[in-house]
Amino acid sequence: MRQAVIVIGCSYGDEGKGLAAWDAAGGAEDGCLNILINGGAQRGHTVDLPDGRRHVFHHFGSAALRGAVSYADEDYIVNPLLFGREREELEKDFALAPRLVIADGCRVSTPWDMMLGQIIEENRGAARHGSCGCGIQETRLRYRNASWALRWEKMCAIGEAEYGDYCRRIVSEYIPARLEELGMKAGDEWHEILHNEGVIRNSWLDLRDMQVKTERCADWKALAEKKTLLIFEAGQGLALDACNRADFPHLTPSRTTSLISARRIAELPGDTRTEIRYVTRSYLTRHGAGPLPTECGKEAINPDMTDRTNVPNPHQQTLRYGHFDPEAVLARVEADRQETRKVLPGAVCAAVVTHLNETDGKLDCETPLRDFTACFDRACLSFSPWEISN
Repeated sequence: MRQAVIVIGCSYGDEGKGLAAWDAAGGAEDGCLNILINGGAQRGHTVDLPDGRRHVFHHFGSAALRGAVSYADEDYIVNPLLFGREREELEKDFALAPRLVIADGCRVSTPWDMMLGQIIEENRGAARHGSCGCGIQETRLRYRNASWALRWEKMCAIGEAEYGDYCRRIVSEYIPARLEELGMKAGDEWHEILHNEGVIRNSWLDLRDMQVKTERCADWKALAEKKTLLIFEAGQGLALDACNRADFPHLTPSRTTSLISARRIAELPGDTRTEIRYVTRSYLTRHGAGPLPTECGKEAINPDMTDRTNVPNPHQQTLRYGHFDPEAVLARVEADRQETRKVLPGAVCAAVVTHLNETDGKLDCETPLRDFTACFDRACLSFSPWEISN
Protein backbone atom coordinates (compact mmCIF):
# COMPACT_ATOMS: atom_id res chain seq x y z
CA MET A 1 0.00 0.00 0.00
CA ARG A 2 1.16 3.52 -0.75
CA GLN A 3 2.10 5.61 2.28
CA ALA A 4 1.89 9.36 2.77
CA VAL A 5 3.23 11.65 5.47
CA ILE A 6 2.01 15.23 5.82
CA VAL A 7 4.48 17.42 7.73
CA ILE A 8 2.84 20.47 9.31
CA GLY A 9 4.20 23.17 11.61
CA CYS A 10 2.03 23.78 14.68
CA SER A 11 2.74 27.47 15.18
CA TYR A 12 4.84 30.19 13.50
CA GLY A 13 7.32 28.12 11.51
CA ASP A 14 10.88 27.13 12.44
CA GLU A 15 9.57 24.09 14.35
CA GLY A 16 11.79 21.38 12.82
CA LYS A 17 9.83 20.35 9.73
CA GLY A 18 13.04 19.62 7.82
CA LEU A 19 14.10 17.02 10.37
CA ALA A 20 10.60 15.51 10.40
CA ALA A 21 10.48 15.17 6.59
CA TRP A 22 14.01 13.77 6.38
CA ASP A 23 13.24 11.25 9.13
CA ALA A 24 10.01 10.15 7.42
CA ALA A 25 11.94 9.18 4.27
CA GLY A 26 14.23 6.69 6.02
CA GLY A 27 14.55 3.58 3.85
CA ALA A 28 12.40 4.87 0.99
CA GLU A 29 15.29 6.20 -1.13
CA ASP A 30 14.23 6.78 -4.75
CA GLY A 31 10.75 5.43 -4.00
CA CYS A 32 9.93 8.70 -2.25
CA LEU A 33 8.35 11.83 -3.70
CA ASN A 34 8.83 14.91 -1.49
CA ILE A 35 6.11 17.45 -2.33
CA LEU A 36 6.59 21.16 -1.63
CA ILE A 37 2.93 21.95 -1.13
CA ASN A 38 2.95 25.71 -0.41
CA GLY A 39 5.08 28.81 0.03
CA GLY A 40 8.30 29.28 -1.84
CA ALA A 41 12.02 29.76 -1.44
CA GLN A 42 11.54 31.68 1.79
CA ARG A 43 11.19 28.34 3.59
CA GLY A 44 14.30 27.36 5.50
CA HIS A 45 13.99 23.70 6.48
CA THR A 46 17.19 22.48 8.06
CA VAL A 47 18.63 18.98 8.08
CA ASP A 48 21.66 18.31 10.30
CA LEU A 49 23.49 15.05 9.64
CA PRO A 50 25.34 13.07 12.32
CA ASP A 51 28.66 13.77 10.56
CA GLY A 52 28.23 17.52 11.11
CA ARG A 53 27.10 18.48 7.61
CA ARG A 54 23.90 20.46 7.35
CA HIS A 55 21.74 22.08 4.69
CA VAL A 56 18.90 24.59 4.79
CA PHE A 57 16.37 23.54 2.14
CA HIS A 58 14.46 26.09 0.08
CA HIS A 59 13.70 24.67 -3.39
CA PHE A 60 14.13 21.01 -2.61
CA GLY A 61 12.38 18.73 -0.15
CA SER A 62 14.30 17.91 3.00
CA ALA A 63 14.23 14.21 2.06
CA ALA A 64 16.42 14.96 -0.98
CA LEU A 65 19.43 13.92 1.10
CA ARG A 66 17.88 10.44 1.23
CA GLY A 67 17.43 10.28 -2.54
CA ALA A 68 13.85 11.56 -2.73
CA VAL A 69 12.61 13.35 -5.84
CA SER A 70 11.32 16.84 -5.03
CA TYR A 71 8.11 18.11 -6.58
CA ALA A 72 7.05 21.77 -6.55
CA ASP A 73 3.26 21.69 -6.44
CA GLU A 74 1.28 24.32 -8.35
CA ASP A 75 0.89 26.55 -5.27
CA TYR A 76 4.65 26.62 -4.70
CA ILE A 77 6.53 29.70 -5.96
CA VAL A 78 9.85 29.05 -7.69
CA ASN A 79 12.71 31.54 -7.74
CA PRO A 80 15.44 30.89 -10.36
CA LEU A 81 17.96 33.17 -8.63
CA LEU A 82 17.73 31.33 -5.31
CA PHE A 83 17.40 27.91 -6.95
CA GLY A 84 20.81 28.21 -8.58
CA ARG A 85 22.52 29.13 -5.33
CA GLU A 86 20.99 26.21 -3.46
CA ARG A 87 21.77 23.62 -6.09
CA GLU A 88 25.41 24.71 -6.12
CA GLU A 89 25.53 24.26 -2.34
CA LEU A 90 24.14 20.73 -2.57
CA GLU A 91 26.59 19.81 -5.33
CA LYS A 92 29.53 21.21 -3.36
CA ASP A 93 28.70 19.96 0.14
CA PHE A 94 27.03 16.62 -0.65
CA ALA A 95 28.14 15.76 -4.21
CA LEU A 96 24.41 15.66 -4.89
CA ALA A 97 22.50 16.59 -8.04
CA PRO A 98 18.95 16.40 -6.67
CA ARG A 99 15.92 16.06 -8.94
CA LEU A 100 13.29 18.80 -8.87
CA VAL A 101 10.08 18.42 -10.85
CA ILE A 102 8.07 21.63 -11.27
CA ALA A 103 4.33 21.84 -11.92
CA ASP A 104 3.53 23.77 -15.09
CA GLY A 105 1.23 26.05 -13.07
CA CYS A 106 3.86 27.31 -10.62
CA ARG A 107 4.33 31.04 -10.20
CA VAL A 108 7.83 32.42 -10.76
CA SER A 109 9.45 35.10 -8.60
CA THR A 110 11.78 37.62 -10.23
CA PRO A 111 14.44 39.79 -8.61
CA TRP A 112 11.99 42.70 -8.95
CA ASP A 113 9.40 40.96 -6.78
CA MET A 114 12.10 40.59 -4.15
CA MET A 115 13.14 44.23 -4.43
CA LEU A 116 9.54 45.45 -4.39
CA GLY A 117 8.79 43.55 -1.19
CA GLN A 118 11.87 45.01 0.47
CA ILE A 119 10.98 48.55 -0.66
CA ILE A 120 7.47 48.18 0.77
CA GLU A 121 8.74 46.93 4.13
CA GLU A 122 11.23 49.80 4.27
CA ASN A 123 8.38 52.25 3.74
CA ARG A 124 6.37 50.65 6.55
CA GLY A 125 9.18 51.16 9.06
CA ALA A 126 8.07 50.21 12.56
CA ALA A 127 4.68 49.10 11.17
CA ARG A 128 6.20 46.41 8.94
CA HIS A 129 4.14 43.28 8.35
CA GLY A 130 7.08 40.87 8.48
CA SER A 131 8.94 39.77 5.36
CA CYS A 132 11.63 37.26 4.47
CA GLY A 133 12.88 39.43 1.58
CA CYS A 134 12.14 36.73 -1.04
CA GLY A 135 9.20 38.52 -2.68
CA ILE A 136 6.61 35.82 -1.96
CA GLN A 137 3.67 38.14 -1.23
CA GLU A 138 4.47 40.48 -4.11
CA THR A 139 4.76 37.56 -6.52
CA ARG A 140 1.33 36.27 -5.53
CA LEU A 141 -0.21 39.73 -5.90
CA ARG A 142 1.37 40.29 -9.32
CA TYR A 143 -0.05 36.99 -10.56
CA ARG A 144 -3.60 38.15 -9.87
CA ASN A 145 -3.35 40.24 -13.03
CA ALA A 146 -3.17 38.17 -16.24
CA SER A 147 -0.88 40.76 -17.84
CA TRP A 148 1.89 39.82 -15.43
CA ALA A 149 1.08 36.16 -14.84
CA LEU A 150 3.51 34.01 -16.85
CA ARG A 151 3.48 30.63 -15.12
CA TRP A 152 6.31 28.10 -15.30
CA GLU A 153 5.00 26.47 -18.50
CA LYS A 154 5.06 29.84 -20.29
CA MET A 155 8.40 30.82 -18.78
CA CYS A 156 9.89 27.69 -20.32
CA ALA A 157 8.66 28.72 -23.77
CA ILE A 158 9.89 32.33 -24.08
CA GLY A 159 13.24 33.57 -25.36
CA GLU A 160 15.69 36.06 -23.91
CA ALA A 161 14.31 39.09 -25.76
CA GLU A 162 10.72 38.40 -24.69
CA TYR A 163 11.83 37.77 -21.12
CA GLY A 164 13.79 41.03 -21.08
CA ASP A 165 10.72 42.95 -22.27
CA TYR A 166 8.61 41.25 -19.59
CA CYS A 167 11.04 42.33 -16.87
CA ARG A 168 11.33 45.91 -18.16
CA ARG A 169 7.55 46.23 -18.14
CA ILE A 170 7.47 45.04 -14.53
CA VAL A 171 9.96 47.78 -13.65
CA SER A 172 8.44 50.60 -15.68
CA GLU A 173 4.72 49.81 -15.34
CA TYR A 174 3.88 47.34 -12.59
CA ILE A 175 6.16 48.52 -9.78
CA PRO A 176 5.22 52.24 -10.06
CA ALA A 177 1.52 51.31 -10.11
CA ARG A 178 1.89 49.04 -7.09
CA LEU A 179 3.76 51.67 -5.07
CA GLU A 180 1.24 54.35 -6.05
CA GLU A 181 -1.55 52.06 -4.88
CA LEU A 182 0.15 51.88 -1.48
CA GLY A 183 1.06 55.56 -1.35
CA MET A 184 4.77 54.69 -1.22
CA LYS A 185 7.93 55.57 -3.10
CA ALA A 186 11.19 53.80 -3.81
CA GLY A 187 14.22 55.57 -2.40
CA ASP A 188 16.82 56.94 -4.81
CA GLU A 189 19.20 54.12 -3.91
CA TRP A 190 16.79 51.63 -5.52
CA HIS A 191 16.53 53.36 -8.91
CA GLU A 192 19.80 52.16 -10.39
CA ILE A 193 19.41 48.51 -9.43
CA LEU A 194 15.75 48.37 -10.50
CA HIS A 195 16.69 49.55 -14.00
CA ASN A 196 20.02 47.72 -14.27
CA GLU A 197 20.29 45.80 -17.56
CA GLY A 198 22.86 43.50 -15.97
CA VAL A 199 20.24 42.33 -13.48
CA ILE A 200 17.92 41.47 -16.38
CA ARG A 201 20.67 39.52 -18.15
CA ASN A 202 21.61 37.60 -15.02
CA SER A 203 17.96 36.90 -14.28
CA TRP A 204 17.57 35.38 -17.73
CA LEU A 205 20.64 33.19 -17.21
CA ASP A 206 19.23 32.02 -13.87
CA LEU A 207 15.92 31.16 -15.54
CA ARG A 208 17.62 29.20 -18.32
CA ASP A 209 19.76 27.32 -15.82
CA MET A 210 16.69 26.34 -13.82
CA GLN A 211 14.92 25.15 -16.96
CA VAL A 212 17.85 22.91 -17.87
CA LYS A 213 18.35 21.46 -14.38
CA THR A 214 14.72 20.69 -13.54
CA GLU A 215 11.85 18.71 -15.04
CA ARG A 216 8.35 19.84 -15.94
CA CYS A 217 5.12 18.17 -14.88
CA ALA A 218 1.62 18.65 -16.24
CA ASP A 219 0.05 15.74 -14.31
CA TRP A 220 1.21 15.27 -10.73
CA LYS A 221 -0.89 12.12 -10.26
CA ALA A 222 1.10 10.28 -12.94
CA LEU A 223 4.26 11.22 -11.05
CA ALA A 224 2.92 10.25 -7.62
CA GLU A 225 1.49 6.88 -8.68
CA LYS A 226 5.02 5.59 -9.36
CA LYS A 227 6.15 6.22 -5.76
CA THR A 228 5.62 4.15 -2.63
CA LEU A 229 6.02 7.06 -0.19
CA LEU A 230 4.72 10.61 -0.53
CA ILE A 231 5.98 13.28 1.87
CA PHE A 232 4.01 16.53 1.80
CA GLU A 233 6.30 19.12 3.37
CA ALA A 234 4.42 22.30 4.23
CA GLY A 235 6.11 25.64 4.79
CA GLN A 236 5.54 27.98 7.76
CA GLY A 237 3.04 26.93 10.45
CA LEU A 238 -0.65 26.78 11.31
CA ALA A 239 -0.62 30.12 13.15
CA LEU A 240 0.59 31.83 9.95
CA ASP A 241 -2.13 30.43 7.67
CA ALA A 242 -3.45 32.98 5.19
CA CYS A 243 -6.98 32.55 6.56
CA ASN A 244 -6.02 33.32 10.17
CA ARG A 245 -7.78 36.67 10.09
CA ALA A 246 -7.23 37.28 13.80
CA ASP A 247 -3.51 37.89 13.20
CA PHE A 248 -3.79 39.71 9.86
CA PRO A 249 -1.61 41.13 8.30
CA HIS A 250 1.25 39.29 10.01
CA LEU A 251 0.68 36.05 8.06
CA THR A 252 2.07 34.12 5.14
CA PRO A 253 0.05 34.51 1.89
CA SER A 254 -0.42 30.74 1.45
CA ARG A 255 -2.44 27.99 3.17
CA THR A 256 -0.33 26.20 5.77
CA THR A 257 -2.86 23.55 6.82
CA SER A 258 -2.88 19.85 5.93
CA LEU A 259 -6.10 20.12 3.93
CA ILE A 260 -4.53 20.78 0.50
CA SER A 261 -2.20 17.80 0.97
CA ALA A 262 -5.15 15.64 2.01
CA ARG A 263 -7.04 16.61 -1.13
CA ARG A 264 -4.04 15.69 -3.28
CA ILE A 265 -3.90 12.27 -1.61
CA ALA A 266 -7.63 11.75 -2.08
CA GLU A 267 -7.20 12.33 -5.83
CA LEU A 268 -4.99 9.25 -6.18
CA PRO A 269 -6.38 5.84 -7.11
CA GLY A 270 -6.24 3.06 -4.55
CA ASP A 271 -5.60 3.30 -0.83
CA THR A 272 -2.99 5.50 0.80
CA ARG A 273 -2.10 5.05 4.47
CA THR A 274 -1.64 8.60 5.76
CA GLU A 275 0.00 10.10 8.82
CA ILE A 276 -0.07 13.80 9.68
CA ARG A 277 3.02 14.84 11.63
CA TYR A 278 2.38 17.98 13.65
CA VAL A 279 5.79 19.48 14.46
CA THR A 280 6.58 21.81 17.34
CA ARG A 281 9.60 22.86 19.33
CA SER A 282 9.44 22.39 23.09
CA TYR A 283 9.07 26.18 23.22
CA LEU A 284 7.74 28.72 20.71
CA THR A 285 9.56 30.91 18.20
CA ARG A 286 8.56 33.55 15.72
CA HIS A 287 10.74 35.13 13.04
CA GLY A 288 9.40 38.54 12.04
CA ALA A 289 6.69 40.91 13.15
CA GLY A 290 3.35 39.86 14.60
CA PRO A 291 1.72 38.52 17.78
CA LEU A 292 3.55 36.10 20.07
CA PRO A 293 1.40 36.02 23.24
CA THR A 294 3.88 34.13 25.43
CA GLU A 295 6.95 36.07 24.23
CA CYS A 296 9.99 36.09 26.49
CA GLY A 297 13.72 36.55 26.25
CA LYS A 298 15.84 33.61 25.12
CA GLU A 299 17.47 33.52 28.56
CA ALA A 300 14.10 32.63 30.10
CA ILE A 301 14.18 29.36 28.14
CA ASN A 302 17.88 28.55 27.75
CA PRO A 303 20.50 31.32 27.39
CA ASP A 304 23.01 28.92 25.82
CA MET A 305 20.99 27.68 22.84
CA THR A 306 22.00 28.86 19.36
CA ASP A 307 19.88 28.83 16.21
CA ARG A 308 22.25 28.54 13.24
CA THR A 309 19.46 28.76 10.65
CA ASN A 310 17.45 31.75 11.89
CA VAL A 311 20.19 34.35 12.06
CA PRO A 312 19.31 38.06 12.32
CA ASN A 313 18.66 39.74 8.95
CA PRO A 314 17.33 43.14 7.84
CA HIS A 315 13.98 41.71 6.68
CA GLN A 316 12.82 39.36 9.43
CA GLN A 317 15.21 40.81 12.00
CA THR A 318 15.93 38.63 15.08
CA LEU A 319 14.31 35.32 16.02
CA ARG A 320 11.85 35.80 18.88
CA TYR A 321 11.10 33.32 21.66
CA GLY A 322 8.04 32.38 23.70
CA HIS A 323 7.06 29.89 26.37
CA PHE A 324 5.20 26.84 25.09
CA ASP A 325 1.42 27.31 24.98
CA PRO A 326 -0.17 23.84 24.91
CA GLU A 327 -3.76 25.10 24.79
CA ALA A 328 -3.13 27.31 21.76
CA VAL A 329 -1.06 24.67 19.97
CA LEU A 330 -3.64 21.94 20.55
CA ALA A 331 -6.47 24.23 19.43
CA ARG A 332 -4.70 24.85 16.11
CA VAL A 333 -3.97 21.15 15.67
CA GLU A 334 -7.51 20.08 16.50
CA ALA A 335 -9.05 22.55 14.05
CA ASP A 336 -6.69 21.32 11.34
CA ARG A 337 -7.22 17.62 11.83
CA GLN A 338 -10.99 17.97 12.00
CA GLU A 339 -11.01 19.55 8.56
CA THR A 340 -8.50 17.06 7.15
CA ARG A 341 -10.32 14.00 8.46
CA LYS A 342 -13.38 15.04 6.44
CA VAL A 343 -11.24 14.19 3.41
CA LEU A 344 -9.06 11.43 4.91
CA PRO A 345 -11.04 9.95 7.82
CA GLY A 346 -8.44 7.27 8.50
CA ALA A 347 -5.44 9.58 8.83
CA VAL A 348 -3.22 9.00 11.89
CA CYS A 349 -2.02 12.07 13.79
CA ALA A 350 1.44 12.19 15.37
CA ALA A 351 3.12 14.81 17.54
CA VAL A 352 6.73 15.55 16.68
CA VAL A 353 8.37 17.52 19.51
CA THR A 354 11.84 18.86 18.68
CA HIS A 355 14.61 20.76 20.53
CA LEU A 356 13.95 18.83 23.73
CA ASN A 357 17.70 18.84 24.39
CA GLU A 358 17.41 22.61 24.97
CA THR A 359 14.70 22.30 27.63
CA ASP A 360 15.93 19.28 29.62
CA GLY A 361 13.52 16.91 27.90
CA LYS A 362 10.42 18.86 28.94
CA LEU A 363 8.03 21.35 27.45
CA ASP A 364 8.79 24.94 28.47
CA CYS A 365 5.51 25.24 30.39
CA GLU A 366 3.72 23.63 33.31
CA THR A 367 2.06 20.94 31.20
CA PRO A 368 3.94 17.60 31.28
CA LEU A 369 5.19 16.37 27.92
CA ARG A 370 3.26 13.09 28.28
CA ASP A 371 -0.02 14.98 28.75
CA PHE A 372 0.55 16.96 25.58
CA THR A 373 1.53 13.96 23.45
CA ALA A 374 -1.41 11.93 24.83
CA CYS A 375 -3.65 14.11 22.63
CA PHE A 376 -2.18 12.42 19.53
CA ASP A 377 -2.22 8.88 18.14
CA ARG A 378 1.51 8.63 18.69
CA ALA A 379 4.52 10.77 19.56
CA CYS A 380 7.97 11.29 18.05
CA LEU A 381 10.60 13.08 20.15
CA SER A 382 13.86 14.76 19.14
CA PHE A 383 16.69 15.32 21.60
CA SER A 384 19.29 16.07 18.93
CA PRO A 385 19.35 17.92 15.61
CA TRP A 386 19.54 14.67 13.59
CA GLU A 387 17.53 12.03 15.43
CA ILE A 388 13.85 11.42 16.15
CA SER A 389 12.78 8.60 18.48
CA ASN A 390 9.34 7.06 18.04
